[in-house]
Amino acid sequence: MVVETRSRLHDLVREDAAHRSLYLDPDVFSMEMRRIFETTWVYVGHESEIPNPGDFKTDRIGTRPIIVSRHTDGQIYVLLNSCSHRGSTVCELPSGNTKSFRCPYHSWTYKTNGDLALLPSRDRFGADFDLADYGLTRVARVASYRGFMFASLAEDGPDLDEHLGRAKHYIDIFVDRSPMGCVQVTKPLKYEYQGNWKLQMENMSDGYHAQYVHASAFGTSVEPPPDGRSGPEREHLERSFAAGHGIMGWWTPEIISNKQANPEYFSALVARIGEERAEKLAHMNLHLMVYPNLILHTNYCHIRVVRPMTVDHTEINTYPCKLEGAGDKLNEKLINATAVHVSPAGRVQVDDLEVFGRVTAGMRANPLDWVRFKMRGSDEHVNEYGEIESRCTSELVPRGYYREWLKLMSREPREPEIR
Repeated sequence: MVVETRSRLHDLVREDAAHRSLYLDPDVFSMEMRRIFETTWVYVGHESEIPNPGDFKTDRIGTRPIIVSRHTDGQIYVLLNSCSHRGSTVCELPSGNTKSFRCPYHSWTYKTNGDLALLPSRDRFGADFDLADYGLTRVARVASYRGFMFASLAEDGPDLDEHLGRAKHYIDIFVDRSPMGCVQVTKPLKYEYQGNWKLQMENMSDGYHAQYVHASAFGTSVEPPPDGRSGPEREHLERSFAAGHGIMGWWTPEIISNKQANPEYFSALVARIGEERAEKLAHMNLHLMVYPNLILHTNYCHIRVVRPMTVDHTEINTYPCKLEGAGDKLNEKLINATAVHVSPAGRVQVDDLEVFGRVTAGMRANPLDWVRFKMRGSDEHVNEYGEIESRCTSELVPRGYYREWLKLMSREPREPEIR
């Protein structure tokens, strides 16, 4: 199936369902890369990953390879990882520190801000050849919030502040659990699955599956499963808000909330934000989904970045985070908990990966065309912040994803503006 018209796109998404072609059709995937990932703000890294001049990391915006680099002027540049001569990627390392990027094909060499510095046999390129005309392409817009870096290939559109909207409130929750008000991102754990990128986003906002898919994992855990029940030990919460963002969360004992085990941490946190807020943040287990590719998990204090590769192949980079000022002992607990949760030998994420593969296989064989998101909370309402909210398990957050999907996909196609 080839999707060509705006009216056809509207036929693929309903208020409570998505057509299975959204998960299986390579043409739909190609359109998503152009109309979603190349037009909206996409998370590209955290400032703590590249603290010093010359530090860099490589990643992708959709399917376009990029370099995120801190130059000698202290500024961060996001560059398309493609030589201006013949198009080869100029850097294959995931991260490091360098004075320059050199293309392996003909040795064109670029500064860490993307400017072309030198090339062999320059005199044979003609008198009108100007180095300034052949730098690495800079992504049109780059901006940060609380250390979280985003980039957009589109020259115009909402600024980052408008795009994030209420998501900033929940990023603040993630960061403010640090006694110093900042987090440090460590090296990533990586996993992949044979399935569409949207499956991971949907799964992190799905409170319905955990007690079934992860029954064995939660059966060995002191934590109760996130089953959406309300009660004195658990208050479930789901919210969907503008730009496709959403949260799923609950208040329950977790790693950092044990005052007896973490007295220094609590003392430092209370000193900065007060006892009432410290108590609240310490017990808050929250999944924040920043559409289209960022997930924050407060309980294990990690960041997940969704990397679409093909229509049915997705990579995930999970970055354990340290809470600055929390102390080595607590930060080690958080990093170990993330490893137990999402590493190849972990006890939770492996269940989801198995299900993603089964969903993909089942969709290919399924004579029914629609993937359903019909579960609703009995108390769904719009709260004082303009968020659609439920206090029990529903599928309201994925419905929000597809409202944004349709909005972005329905825009007229255009080439991304770069400079």
